[in-house]
Amino acid sequence: MPQERAAAGKESVITQRIRRNLGWKTIGVVLEKGLRFFLVAAISRSLGPKMYGQYTYAVALALLLVQMTDMGLGLFLAREVSRHEVPPAKLIGHVFTIKLALAVAYLCVVAFLAWWHFADPGMKATATFHPRPGALGWTVAMAGLAGLAASTIEAIWQVFRGVQQLGLEARSSAVYAGAQLACVSVALALVPTMPAVEADKGYTMALIAAAMMVASLVGLAYTSLLLLRVVTPQMGWSRPMLKRFTNEVLPLGVAIVASLIYFKIDVPMLRALAGDYEVGLYNAAYKLMENLSVLPAILMAATFPALSQTVETDPAAAARLHRITLQVLVLGGLGGAAVLLLVPDMLIFILNGSEYASAAPILRALAPSVILTFINYLETHMLVAMGLVKAQMAFALALIAVNVAANFALIPLWGGVGSAVATALTEVVLLAFCMPLVHRELTKRVKAQHLAQLEAQLA
Repeated sequence: MPQERAAAGKESVITQRIRRNLGWKTIGVVLEKGLRFFLVAAISRSLGPKMYGQYTYAVALALLLVQMTDMGLGLFLAREVSRHEVPPAKLIGHVFTIKLALAVAYLCVVAFLAWWHFADPGMKATATFHPRPGALGWTVAMAGLAGLAASTIEAIWQVFRGVQQLGLEARSSAVYAGAQLACVSVALALVPTMPAVEADKGYTMALIAAAMMVASLVGLAYTSLLLLRVVTPQMGWSRPMLKRFTNEVLPLGVAIVASLIYFKIDVPMLRALAGDYEVGLYNAAYKLMENLSVLPAILMAATFPALSQTVETDPAAAARLHRITLQVLVLGGLGGAAVLLLVPDMLIFILNGSEYASAAPILRALAPSVILTFINYLETHMLVAMGLVKAQMAFALALIAVNVAANFALIPLWGGVGSAVATALTEVVLLAFCMPLVHRELTKRVKAQHLAQLEAQLA
């Protein structure tokens, strides 16, 4: 009986923390997504489908490459910090030191890609040897810098999640999104005062990229100040940390990079096979689907620290929490998919305007991916919580081949709709990999826990 009361009390504390974190995360995400909704609408309407395609292509490149600076360090931080009563300043500092070193390599790659994209698109045959200034080159460079700042902000958010102070993350995300909206609004307000910029959408695109870069730096400065309220990281190197990075973090990093590749590779593939206009339509639809990700983002930010703790100390509680979270995500995913299927034309018109009307079939084709993405969001986090990152890495690498092959086959047939179908097929394969493994591992741990409890009672 005392053991049962203690377990019930512990579970009650975990539940209270999850509820508090859910509240803060919900507030932060609603504010952030609301601000970004206006931001996406302003950018897509001001650029038009073709130039919006170029802009989102540059952002996708930055998002793909910036994972070089993370390599799983963010989730590793959240998991490890959640297992300490006091934030481990040394561990946090050493993680950020590794991230800083990785950032140097990232900046070199971004510099090369920016130089490559400076070339006139009409000079593809000699672009390597005859570069000249171009709006896409500037946009790639500034999107790369903004991506580095955003990656650092997200790493700090993982510390906030580890110490279960999601109120700080909510404040940071709201300020960050507000800074983006404010800076882009100022940039767009300046466009009519500059005739050369107003006459060329390419200059407008570069101006928006500059505004986003400034906003990212503002968000990073504010988030860093919030971090210092929690812990002062002790920067430095250590062999044990480097060994952990190699053995624990790097496989997770490869899995994350691979998963992002199969999520975002469709954008450069679509640009190469169908052109900027189709990329603009596809990203207009995809941004709407991404907005539905607020539910899994909220739930996992609130529950991942608890899952990381209980999966080691109380697998039965972890299994119950996993089951409840899965039920909520399935219901939310079904609702989100139904919205995309029933009113895609209205959603596209509200967010992007009549120029993007042809994106409605793409949005409808993305609807099945909503429910699949929601479930996979939980299952991949469970693999991290249980330390099965090598399995996750193998899955993610295999899925790159699946996604690339599907895109190559379907884009020539259906354009953006083909990319949407390829996304859904990839999510189906990921679900078939992850769900049985998570179920098997949780069941094994729960049985071991019950056996240990039985032996203790008999003793």
